[in-house]
Amino acid sequence: MNYITTKQNYKTVFKICLCIFVLSISFLSCAYSKDKEFNFKINAEGVIAWGRGGGTDFLARTLISHVNANNADINIVPVNRTGFAGAYALQYAYNKKADGATILFSADNPPLYKFLGYGDKNYDDFECILLAGLEIVGIVVPYESPYKNFSDIVQAVKEGQEVIEASTNVGGMIWNMTNILNNFTHVHFTQEWYTDDKSAMEAVFAGKADFTFAKLQLVREAIRNGRVRYLSLISDRQIPYWEKTPLIIDEYPGMKDYLPFGSYYGVFVKKGTPPEILERLKKAFLDAYNSRAFQKYLRNNQMSALGLQGNEANKYLSDWSKRTLSALSKADLNMNFRFNSLEDL
Repeated sequence: MNYITTKQNYKTVFKICLCIFVLSISFLSCAYSKDKEFNFKINAEGVIAWGRGGGTDFLARTLISHVNANNADINIVPVNRTGFAGAYALQYAYNKKADGATILFSADNPPLYKFLGYGDKNYDDFECILLAGLEIVGIVVPYESPYKNFSDIVQAVKEGQEVIEASTNVGGMIWNMTNILNNFTHVHFTQEWYTDDKSAMEAVFAGKADFTFAKLQLVREAIRNGRVRYLSLISDRQIPYWEKTPLIIDEYPGMKDYLPFGSYYGVFVKKGTPPEILERLKKAFLDAYNSRAFQKYLRNNQMSALGLQGNEANKYLSDWSKRTLSALSKADLNMNFRFNSLEDL
């Protein structure tokens, strides 16, 4: 009798232990699953839509370095994927899975892709992680250029002179700005096409072009060193430290309807990316944006701080697109280029 009771007790204890073991495994599995779901490391390719040394590249790498340094669970490797005014990079990012492993760093060009025939994809197919900043551009000539203002360049063309503009591809910032101004100048320049705005600027340095449009951060040192000078800034307000530089609205007041214009920079992922990944990336990039180092970077380059996410970012993108597409749709677009490369300089 005692033997049977003891045996039954052993069975009961064994069943209890087995239940505890199974419950423990289940609990650990759930905990591991949740940890894996919310705390796994994001290893991503940071696809930069423009070339090394340009405005998009500088800003993207500045943000990436802060995100990598301050988030142990995020690692982004920057890669420049250039072509077709940034359309190649956007399509490349779109072709990847919506899992946060491909992050697009681009500028103001994608809203124009459908209008320009660069494909049927644009920022509508992406989630905006952050709009970081807007960069003012201006009209740049060699320091010894005979032109005193942009109207002088326009008049030279009207008189039959060949004026060479160092430009970017259709849809690039320089091409966009030139054609928006066509609403007021009604002239076409001889446009020589370079792969990015940095290459176009170097063409002006080398005397291969009479003028171009350049961003403040790209041309600042060259102006200080007396290599080039601004004729005017594409802005309706004075820019700190550049108060003596004329504004384009001084010559063409109607341009105010299309301002602000410039290169804005943003961070995007493909739509369909899981919400928990979106939130982690948004927080990481907003922290990077708010960092003292990045705010100093914006100030040093006279960039307008944006720091937009969510509905505010979407509204900004929509408003910019409407203004720019309105201007381009009214312009007599210049689609003729002479292609150049830095090897020719």
